[in-house]
Amino acid sequence: MANELDDKFRVMVDLKVKGNATGTIFVRNDLKDTIQRIESTNEDRVVGIVYDGTYNLEILTQPLQDKDKLKKIK
Repeated sequence: MANELDDKFRVMVDLKVKGNATGTIFVRNDLKDTIQRIESTNEDRVVGIVYDGTYNLEILTQPLQDKDKLKKIK
């Protein structure tokens, strides 16, 4: 079961933040559909998201041909 959860979640975190995150806010959007559309070609995997304070998000991808560089954290 733990491995199933590990594969399900990909977390994007601001690495400059010090201390623990203490709250969460859930919002609805179509990011899930966008990521599925990008990854459905089996050419790229989404590896990050850049938020610049606007309504636009930058989706960072890595070619699946480089999948040996995509290491899972255990």
